[in-house]
Parts: sequence; structure tokens; C-alpha cells
Amino acid sequence: MLLEIIILGIIQGFIEWLPISSQGNLVLFMVSFLGIDKAEALSISVYLHTGTLISALIYFRKTFWTLLKAMPKYSFRTLSKKENRLITFLILSTLFTGIVGYPVFRLAKIAAGFGNLFFMLIGAALIFTGIVQRKAGSLGTRSIDDITVTDSLLLGVIQGLSAFPGVSRSGITISFLLFRKFDSESSLKISFLMSVPAVLVAEIGLNIMKGLPALGLVEAILGCLASFIVGILSIDLLLRIARKVNMWILCLVLGLITVISSI
Repeated sequence: MLLEIIILGIIQGFIEWLPISSQGNLVLFMVSFLGIDKAEALSISVYLHTGTLISALIYFRKTFWTLLKAMPKYSFRTLSKKENRLITFLILSTLFTGIVGYPVFRLAKIAAGFGNLFFMLIGAALIFTGIVQRKAGSLGTRSIDDITVTDSLLLGVIQGLSAFPGVSRSGITISFLLFRKFDSESSLKISFLMSVPAVLVAEIGLNIMKGLPALGLVEAILGCLASFIVGILSIDLLLRIARKVNMWILCLVLGLITVISSI
């Protein structure tokens, strides 16, 4: 399992930054090629996000350091300050991600027990993600400084849906931000900033509820280390690719292949 978990970490490190659902594709890979139980594959896919979480934290270290320094003076009543608006956004979006994401994740665990139906649902989720991305515009003028409480609540709900494998977290949050008239650069940055606390809370919650996946300590460390190293090396390049390439087409193709192969 040692080599397999390192390979999975490498895959996670690459595709986390692309709007094609790293979780959904990891689950499909683990079940189809490694013979891992569907429910266990779902837990492992969440756990491997630890490495890319640290990658995102380092990539956006200046922003998070600014927010950390602003925390002692934070007040919900002074949203005129951009640091307070961004802190409020991260708090509210993470809270609502948890409220929506937990039952969605539980639903995914239940669906994992229904054989090919689970694969069909992942395929349908990939198709849904592709359609949403295709419909998103790119002519907005709002920036990260324009984030509102309403944006925070809605984005938290949207991000929570990505707890189901196949629904790309970055794909649907970036698309929603474009729908809300944010410009492309701000949409990318906001999406990945909000992923850090959300994934951190998901990791803590999963460990409390279920404990670590059925991995040895060495496998767990090496898997996360692989996803971290590949993630930090590839994030800038793959984010540039994601801006220029129509990833919605790949989502549709992957989704159709998954659905057809499950019939």
C-alpha cells in the first residue's frame, strides 16, 4: 500500500488545482484500479487533502499572515475594513460549508454502498460541474475587496455541495463567483482562500468522528507529503492552465465515461 498511497498523493497534488473534482477522480481511481472499498476510498481522498491544504496555505501565506495579524482587532461591526470583511467571509463560509457539507458527505458514504449507482452519481456530479462551469461568465468587475456577508453565506452553501465526490469544489465556487460578477483573478483567489479553513475543519471532523483511514502511520505521512510537495510545485502552473483551458469539457467527458461504464 506504500507505493499506492504515494501515487495517490501525487495525483492529489496535481489535480487539486484543476476544476475537475480531485476527490471524485481519486475515488474512481482507488476503487477501479486499486480495489479499495468505496467508503474507505472516500475517507482517504479527504485525508490526502491535508497536503494540498498546506500547499495552499504557503502559496497564500502573505494574505493569511495579514489576516492573522488583524485578528486581535477583529470586529464583525467594522466590515468597512477589508481585513475584517475577509475574516468574516472565511468564518461564515466555513461555517455554512460544514452545515451543508456534513450531511452531503454522510449521503456520499451511504451511496458508496450501492455499487455502480455510486459511480453513476459521481459521473452525474462531474457532468453537473462541467455544465455549471460552461454557463459561468467572465466579465465581472467585483474584486476580493467587494466580498459581502451574502456572498459568504451563499459560497459556504455552494462549497458544502463539493463534499460529494464528482462535484468540483473549485469548479463550482469559481463559477458561482463569476455569476456574482467577480473578475476571474479574484474568483480564483477567493475560491482557494476559502478552501483552507474548510478543508482543515473537514480533516479535524473526520478524525474525530471516524479516526484516520485504514493506513499505517508511514503511509499516511508519505501520502500527505507527496500531495504537499507536488501541490506546492504545481499550483502556480496549474492555476494558469485552469484559467486558459476549458476544463468544463474534461468534466463532461469524464462524467459521461463514468456514467456509461457504470450501466
